[in-house]
Amino acid sequence: MVSRTDILDPIQEEFDLFEQRYASLFHCSDAAVDILLKFLLRRRGKFVRPILVLLTAKCFGEINEKTYNLASALELMHQGSLIHDDVVDESCERRGHRSVNAAYDNRVAVLLGDFIVSKALQEMSKTDNRSCIDAIFSLIGTLSEGELTQLDTLNHSQLSEDLYFQIITKKTAILFATCTSLAAVLNGASDSEIEAFRTYGLLAGQCFQIKDDILDYMDSSITGKPQGNDLQQGKFTLPAIYALQHSDRDWSGHIKAIRSMEATPQQILEVADFSVSNGGISYAESKMESLRRQAVESLPAGIPPRLHQALENYLEMIVSRQK
Repeated sequence: MVSRTDILDPIQEEFDLFEQRYASLFHCSDAAVDILLKFLLRRRGKFVRPILVLLTAKCFGEINEKTYNLASALELMHQGSLIHDDVVDESCERRGHRSVNAAYDNRVAVLLGDFIVSKALQEMSKTDNRSCIDAIFSLIGTLSEGELTQLDTLNHSQLSEDLYFQIITKKTAILFATCTSLAAVLNGASDSEIEAFRTYGLLAGQCFQIKDDILDYMDSSITGKPQGNDLQQGKFTLPAIYALQHSDRDWSGHIKAIRSMEATPQQILEVADFSVSNGGISYAESKMESLRRQAVESLPAGIPPRLHQALENYLEMIVSRQK
């Protein structure tokens, strides 16, 4: 398994500077808001998306001020969307800690999410690049569209792998693709290089979400997330979709109960156990591995070997992580 050092090696100095700059954004003259911002900062993630921005930018030269603005803007956008997602999903836990809506309430969570998104827009405006500014407005719409499409599946009686990929592309992969494509844009990449990195980011993001969905079946003491949370929220992800579609048993009653969120714990357990024992996890892993290979192959020629290896290591980190 690759280490974080294997990924950060070409950008360690720039990443350290990014961490300092990002933390400086979590201050507010209003004491009440400042407390909330510190609450978020203590629960920040692993900066998976900013790392992707920095690695991509480094492929085309030195990382500059606008690259840091871009990385901050997209991480803030991710943070804001997570806060809103927890409200929509009525989730009480995020990264092993209480979510904002659980620690405070929905009103605070929605407004804090809006505040963080506004800071993302401010950071993006500092790039002074029309493509970047247009992209973040488009991103907001796509993330919302993905969430609305997923909510609409609660009314569906059929399972669809195609629809699953539509949703994870809009909700997750598009943000990864935005990281890579805009970092390439800001550092003067050609149109073909920008498109190649967009493809890499999109595939990396799909891998990331499939891995998240696999981890949902794992022991929560390892992942730091509630086990079986997706099914409890009426969501059928790739392992269950594959296993149930390739079963001779009629699962329509379970699907309807889970989608309406009226399923018994026994029904949820039956679907989860069947998905694991009847090829759902194996299929999801094979699909993820195929996407990982495609992502590596999509990288344009001419990338410095050290950075090419770091981008391969980045994908390996995504598919092998345990939380």
